[in-house]
Amino acid sequence: MKRTRFNLMMPSVFLISLFFIACDDDVPVENTNALNPEIFFESLSQVEAAVNASYNQFQIIYQRNGYIFPDAMSDEVVSSGDPNFAPFNRFEFNATLENIAQYWTACFNGVGACNFVIGNEERMRTNAATSDFSDTDVDDALGQAYFLRALYYYHLVKRFGGVPLKLDLETALEDTPRSTADEVYGRMIDDLVLSSQLTFSKGTTETGRVTKEAAYALLGKIYLHREMYSEAQQAFNNVTNHSLLPLENYRDNFSESGEHNDESMFEVGYNGEVGTEQERWAQTGIGTSEVTFHSQDYTGWANARPSSKVIAEFEEDDPRLNTAILIDDTNTYGPGDAFQFPCPGCVGGPVWYKFSQLYDEQDVSENSGVNVRIMRYADVILMQAEVEMNLGNDQAAIDFLNQIRDRVGMPRYGTATMDARGFPVNTPDQIFNAIVHERFVELSGEQQRFDDLVRWNLDDLELSIFPDANFNNPDESLRVTRNYDPNVHRVMPIPQNEIDSNTAIGPGDQNPGY
Repeated sequence: MKRTRFNLMMPSVFLISLFFIACDDDVPVENTNALNPEIFFESLSQVEAAVNASYNQFQIIYQRNGYIFPDAMSDEVVSSGDPNFAPFNRFEFNATLENIAQYWTACFNGVGACNFVIGNEERMRTNAATSDFSDTDVDDALGQAYFLRALYYYHLVKRFGGVPLKLDLETALEDTPRSTADEVYGRMIDDLVLSSQLTFSKGTTETGRVTKEAAYALLGKIYLHREMYSEAQQAFNNVTNHSLLPLENYRDNFSESGEHNDESMFEVGYNGEVGTEQERWAQTGIGTSEVTFHSQDYTGWANARPSSKVIAEFEEDDPRLNTAILIDDTNTYGPGDAFQFPCPGCVGGPVWYKFSQLYDEQDVSENSGVNVRIMRYADVILMQAEVEMNLGNDQAAIDFLNQIRDRVGMPRYGTATMDARGFPVNTPDQIFNAIVHERFVELSGEQQRFDDLVRWNLDDLELSIFPDANFNNPDESLRVTRNYDPNVHRVMPIPQNEIDSNTAIGPGDQNPGY
């Protein structure tokens, strides 16, 4: 049976009363309807149950909204008009949309679960002396919780900017004002430094759990996004025990059968199990719903089609194109060329191939058990290239880029072939253009592009025009404009129900333009 790490449902955000529901026999769980901290954390299984609960809100987030928001707002996707996607693709969303509130709530539920672990460190340390777990187990539990709390806040700060910082159990039920984005990033850095010191290394802990390498990778990513390049370089230098998959196994980065491979650094786990129809669609974490709609949304229903812009970005001989996207004239696809295009239950192309059930010869459905890859080693290498470029180490940056090129058998940067293709790397600006290109194609459809464009200050240029067939037409009358305003849409609105219910956040605290 496929194993999943995110299997414990916890509807209570502040953990006064917890409800743990196990979906994996491999994880020992204490099932109770009243997990009082005063009588909890007395056994290893209870410590693990509390830590497991810290993971599960990501399962809710990436059931749908976690990939909708950044992808629909990017230039990689054109919406079919589905109401879950269209407002974000057109930049017509507002503070009353239910899925924005769902996302906010899930992230803070996750923060609350992490705080339940972190806030009981003293109790765990005391019990370790007489129980079946050790101080080392406590360290690892805390390290996982610190990483996950930072990752929840990463999702919050990228989508909303400054948000309330809730860092302990005592203030969890209190109305809390917004902190600044800088304050949120500072807390994330502190948490990730602790996580990198406390967690186990890859290969020495259960598959699917946070590792030391993942903590360093996310820490490096935060440093890069904060333009702290020397700190980012140091963090990335600590990312070991991972490697790029060879081209023949490249699809394992996106398939159910290839989960937790050497390139994967952190995944949100699904196993394809679903309870009632109501549980499947609720996106609340209550009941059993171990599925993501990603495959159906992107491949079956084509609610988020790959744009002609992202397709055009691939070089003609790039094997990654046929791994990422199914084009109209594709005759067969999948292992052993077993499927005809369009696939059963799919509309015509182009549609996304990445993360679909088709890789494992399954029909596309809402019950996808394909894990979401939050971070993989290819992303780290491309971030290292960017760090080295910003530190003035041009050749080191090119060398990192060429690791990605070598893996897929593509011409190397710094050669006459790539110069002729329009990607010379003789200056820092040219190296930057190569990084932009390589991230666009390597990480297409992986929720990276929108945030990349924002931090590069390329968002106004790239997102103001719909990325359809006319995205590069010199005749502006044929270029359909989007409603993108960089002074507004770099972040989403604070949910209206938060403003209405939180006495520490008023209408004047709403993000500008909403």
